[in-house]
This record gives sequence, C-alpha cells and structure tokens, in this order.
Amino acid sequence: MFNPKTGTEGHGGGTTIIAQGVKVEGEFSSQSDVVVEGEVHGTFATTGLLTVTAEAKIKADVTAGEAVVSGTVEGNLVVHRRLDVKATAKIMGDVSAETVSVEAGAVLAGRVSIGIKGAIVEKPTLSSRRERAAAAAALVTNER
Repeated sequence: MFNPKTGTEGHGGGTTIIAQGVKVEGEFSSQSDVVVEGEVHGTFATTGLLTVTAEAKIKADVTAGEAVVSGTVEGNLVVHRRLDVKATAKIMGDVSAETVSVEAGAVLAGRVSIGIKGAIVEKPTLSSRRERAAAAAALVTNER
C-alpha cells in the first residue's frame, strides 16, 4: 500500500506502532512496517518501512527494508533500500543503505556506506577510531 506521508510503498501485514511512553527491550523482529514513537533497546529488524519519529529513541543495531529517521538512533543502521534522514534526526553509528537522503540540520556521527545493497557494517573498534582521528589530525597539520 502506498504511504502518502513518506512517498513510499508499504508492505502487507499492517503497521506496528511502538507508542510514545512505551519502552521495548530485547530482540524485536517484524515483517511489516513499524513506527517507533517510544524507546527501543537491544536489536531491531523489519523487512518493511521503519519510521522513527522525532520523539523516538533507539539504542540498538537496526536492520530495515526502508527507513525514515526523525529521532535518535544509537547503533548501526543497515537499510536495504532507501534511508531518509530528516533535519531533527541524530544517528550515532555506522550507516549502510542503497540510497540515502539527508536534510540540513541532521546529525550523522559514524561511517556511511551508500550503494552497497544489504551491506553489513562492522562496528568500529577503538583502535580504528584512534587511527581515523590520527589521520584527520595529520590532514589538518599538513594543510597549515
């Protein structure tokens, strides 16, 4: 079914809503569209469209068929098709998607892989973070 709010086609089986004030902990898995207005902690997977509202907080590694993020996601995000990152979004973790759109004002703190269908992103280790920080510092020093 076509969703006029997001401009995307939804998946059968209805929509699951995790309402504001609701906190889900553990492993969450769905074959349908999911709207998160509350909190999710653990692991999260849906083959459908994931909508993270501006009030939502997710502390989990997330896999979704498609996603629209307006809220906060702390963890890696793997989207098999399209990811829309809205201006109010804060994503702290690595992102992988076939296509990505990011609105001005959004916060993305992590590596981004675009065009790699269904890629799995490895969580960075402390040493790889230090190596990237050292490389960035070296670039700044060389430019002076």
